[in-house]
Amino acid sequence: MAVRGQKGKSALRIAKGFVAEQLDERLEEEPVVLEEVDPSEGTAPPEDWDTHAHEDDEDVWEGVETSVAAGKSSLEAGRAKPRSINGFSVGPAKRIGVKTYRVPGTNVSLPVRAIIAPLLIGFAKEFHQKVEKLRKGWCWGHANRNIRGSKRPSFHAAGIAIDLNAPKHPLGRKGTFSAAQRKTINALCKKYGLRWGGNYRRRKDEMHFEVILPRAKAVALAKRIQKGGAR
Repeated sequence: MAVRGQKGKSALRIAKGFVAEQLDERLEEEPVVLEEVDPSEGTAPPEDWDTHAHEDDEDVWEGVETSVAAGKSSLEAGRAKPRSINGFSVGPAKRIGVKTYRVPGTNVSLPVRAIIAPLLIGFAKEFHQKVEKLRKGWCWGHANRNIRGSKRPSFHAAGIAIDLNAPKHPLGRKGTFSAAQRKTINALCKKYGLRWGGNYRRRKDEMHFEVILPRAKAVALAKRIQKGGAR
């Protein structure tokens, strides 16, 4: 009986230790603190930052809504004006609710859509902490324009995408991150509901991160993360 009792105590200690570890992990999930700054501190991509292939992946446009009925090819033909991506309208910063926020722990500020800011700012914060340090002037957010050479709007036009340390991870170049960094990036993207351009099956875009969830799910996740309840 004594032996069985000792085993029982050991099992109890192990169980308590496991619970403590799980609790510690939850406690590390701090709410995303949003510090709004003057829009002049934010940086949009330079006019020549992208090419026709920027974000042009195999299924990246499945959520684009146009001013014509679904099923028509007017978007490709240039006869319809795209108005939203996954439920997020495209347009000027003020009209679509873009604000500029400082990434906590950095001197980098990003203009992003306010309603989902916890996703992009929270991701950028952890990218800075766990992947590589962010550099001011190398990180970009909202830009109200189409993909260069295309009639399609960029995810940046909806305020739901950011480019981080862009000159270090240029469009079309593969392997700008180590295997360990890639693993961390993919884990963070899963946490924040993002898609990484480094996972495009065609032309890689390792600087680029975009909110890929439908609007309702993205907003719900943003609220949960801002309260410190990240999944």
